[in-house]
Amino acid sequence: MKLFSAPKPQESQNKLYYGWYIVGAGLIIQLLGASLMHHALGAYALAITRDLGWSRTALSGGFSLARFESGLLGPAQGWLIDKYGPRAILRWGLVSFGLGFIAFSQITELWHFYIIFTVIAIGSSLGGFMSVTVAVVSWFDQKRAKALAMAQLGFSIGGLLGGSVILLMITEIGWREFSFGSGVLILILAFPLTSVMYRAPEDFGLTIDGVRPKTRLINENQTEAKIQTREEPTYTWQDAMRTSSFWMIGLGHAFAVMVVSTLMLHLPLHLVEGRGFSEVQAAGIAAGMMACQIPGQAIAGYLGERIGKRKLTTTAMLMHGVALLILAQYSSYPMMILFAVMNGVAWGIRGPLMQTMRAEYFGRKHFGMIMGWSSVLIMAGSFSGPMIAGWLFDTAGSYETGFTLIAMFPIAGSLFFLFAGPPKKNNPGDISA
Repeated sequence: MKLFSAPKPQESQNKLYYGWYIVGAGLIIQLLGASLMHHALGAYALAITRDLGWSRTALSGGFSLARFESGLLGPAQGWLIDKYGPRAILRWGLVSFGLGFIAFSQITELWHFYIIFTVIAIGSSLGGFMSVTVAVVSWFDQKRAKALAMAQLGFSIGGLLGGSVILLMITEIGWREFSFGSGVLILILAFPLTSVMYRAPEDFGLTIDGVRPKTRLINENQTEAKIQTREEPTYTWQDAMRTSSFWMIGLGHAFAVMVVSTLMLHLPLHLVEGRGFSEVQAAGIAAGMMACQIPGQAIAGYLGERIGKRKLTTTAMLMHGVALLILAQYSSYPMMILFAVMNGVAWGIRGPLMQTMRAEYFGRKHFGMIMGWSSVLIMAGSFSGPMIAGWLFDTAGSYETGFTLIAMFPIAGSLFFLFAGPPKKNNPGDISA
């Protein structure tokens, strides 16, 4: 029995637009990646610390080193996606992702952890967010923000599971057993979904967004068809990197990811061991944060078009910073709920709008490479956040100083999005053509 069935692209012309099948597959792939890895890191950290006695700095170093290496992979991944299409890259990534988890269940030494988690992280990168995003962007224009928000719902729902169900499952059945089962699930469920990830609608005689051509009568024997779409820019990655917009969005994204990566690893540790909450309460707070991503994503496309994507993203960045300050300075349950709501909504709003801005500014043709080079900047934030928080915890004995320091970055990063206007030249031409 097929878990996910879609017609061939040519067969969808008079049915549901094929791009929505890609969104559906991307949603499920990101749901698995988020629940089994990204949002399970805190639960793994809690369990491994108790089981093997490794320090926070050692754990943070392993998680951050893996992010560093997968971030450096970004330009190569972008080139591979643009050359071979997202389907092939997703397949290689998901095999590495699944087998890596199976191997992770057997680790006993710190060096095992560093090597095998790097394999998992690289597999997650190739078989996750960037590849799915490029696939979705290639099939949508006017409905791009909506499509990206729907695909990223998988990350939100996966986070909801990772922050609650996964935490409890790892506690109940053991982190080794859960890791082995995660690898098997990725191979038997996520891998088959890649079959729908075709490169672009134009390859099959379809139009972006599924827009039907409008016909104009020339004479009684001839009509002319025109597709009503906006003129799309075509920036190469070299062109894009010469613009201030590329750097503004990239640096703002990096500062936002500092918060996200820090919380993925350290939030359960902070709530359980630092604030005295039970694991069930900690799971509820983390789940609430992820649940609040969903309404954030739902309103991102709607409000982004009406009040401006830059203004809305700027507001979301400020919310990230304030939420982390609340987490650092307060310990009551109501304040933790306020933190969860603010950070979750901000995350949900910001995520799809950043990618929509990149695609609108630079176009689809070289979007993989543009995202790949952007990931080098993003990697710096993803790498540094957990390391700062872990090192300051081992030095000071609490997370307050680390979280307060990290909160300053998204607050400063809000300015990058505020000034990240479109490039002055709307279409510089394709110098690689």
